[in-house]
Amino acid sequence: MRFTLRNPLLRSRDGRALLVTQAAHALAQGMLTVIVPWLILEQGGSASQAAIGFAITFVPFLLLAAPAGLAGDRWPRRPLLGAALGTGTLLAAVLALALATGDLGLPWLYASAFLIGSVRVFVDAAMFGALATVASRDEMMPAQAALAQAFNLGYFGGPAVAGLALALGAGIAGTLVAAALGAATIAALSGSTRLDERDAAGPRPPMRRGLAFLFLSRDLRVLTVTAIAWSVASGAAISLAVPHMRNDLGVSGVALAAVLGAGVACMMLATPIITRLDRRHADETIIVLACAAYVVPALAMAVIPGVMGSTLAYAPLMLANAICAATLMGARARRVPRSMQALAGVAGRTLVMAGLAAGAAMGGFAADLMGSRGAYGMVAVALGATALAARPALMRVRERRLRGRTAPART
Repeated sequence: MRFTLRNPLLRSRDGRALLVTQAAHALAQGMLTVIVPWLILEQGGSASQAAIGFAITFVPFLLLAAPAGLAGDRWPRRPLLGAALGTGTLLAAVLALALATGDLGLPWLYASAFLIGSVRVFVDAAMFGALATVASRDEMMPAQAALAQAFNLGYFGGPAVAGLALALGAGIAGTLVAAALGAATIAALSGSTRLDERDAAGPRPPMRRGLAFLFLSRDLRVLTVTAIAWSVASGAAISLAVPHMRNDLGVSGVALAAVLGAGVACMMLATPIITRLDRRHADETIIVLACAAYVVPALAMAVIPGVMGSTLAYAPLMLANAICAATLMGARARRVPRSMQALAGVAGRTLVMAGLAAGAAMGGFAADLMGSRGAYGMVAVALGATALAARPALMRVRERRLRGRTAPART
């Protein structure tokens, strides 16, 4: 607890406002990923139509990442957060009212998922920009970890809340989504005007130059390639968990919920672990260690039978996932000027989400060919190979940084 409270987001009013905003907004988005597919199936839709309903909440990132990132770097962050979250609250309230009065057709469910999902892109962009006003460059790693932990708590807890709410009625579920977004709006607007501060060192680069910097800078390119490789393997590992435990191990619904809950609980350890590692090791070393840490739990998922074995393997797998995601994002943020934090953050998030989606599809295909145990073995090999391949490139990034070619060296 002593080192957790040193986190820059926990010790300031603005940081706490960002954490509450992130958790409440993520809760709403996590609920949406269950509510929309559930309602599609309940109305007689097919499994593929339900899958589209799930995936459509991520499509806005592919379409809106660049303009949202530009807005997050150029516009005041509190008004941007308030406008985006307020719009999301209104959309969710309309959805809840429609669900309470009757069934919505498939096009309306798709449209609701897309529009409320679009809110997330602008919220993420504004959050990345605001984070740089609360945390210094040296504090960016633990700050990103705390923000990621708030997101994980809401996003992975959202499906459980949605499941309970749907048992009470679709209108109730929609109302809870609107309530969560409303709470996020209030929390965002409770921050101070400090959140609106931007980098005063020169004008904002145009979008084309900003994107060129993000993808052509040598050190950022190494981090981006590493993040994509990790996200593909991670997407496969996470997507395989439920079918593996249900079909191969015969885990009951209650036991499955307990295993998934243990994974979410274990992810909450990521912030204190990253905070302590960040004081002793360079970013690049932590990234390699986090990727390598996946190997053992992935192999354990492949070979250990039973509910207890699944819990013992899945929980550290999710912890490694949380550490890797936050570390990659924090290392990237440290190498980007404050004037481009929103664009860099949302661009990185988009690439990682695309990798997770691709990995999930590849994991399903591999499981059909060789079973989920064999697929988990392949995931372990892929993650080990990622750590080994990334290490020399990341160490060169570290050497250049220590020589002063990138960010100032840390002691």
